[in-house]
Amino acid sequence: MQRSRGNKLDKLGIGMLAGLVLPLFIFVIVYLVNDSSVAFSDYLESLWKIRVLLKVGSLCIFANLAIFWGFLHLQYEKAARGVLAATLLYAFVVLISRAF
Repeated sequence: MQRSRGNKLDKLGIGMLAGLVLPLFIFVIVYLVNDSSVAFSDYLESLWKIRVLLKVGSLCIFANLAIFWGFLHLQYEKAARGVLAATLLYAFVVLISRAF
């Protein structure tokens, strides 16, 4: 019996990792471009005080759309599901944060 060999990158965990890391990476780039002279913790605190931390974080999550489409284009459906799961996890965190 011959098994079909899937791609090593077509795994739910790979997609989940990519979906969780890319928005954080983009957020750090925004920090470095915006105001890297301030400590990162102070930057986060100032964004929280002026109530834009969740908005900036939500904008960073849009990068997951590019990864999702890329995985679908390569026909890596399991990895695309992982990116979708990570995006939904971020959405759940934002929803909970807005409730409190």
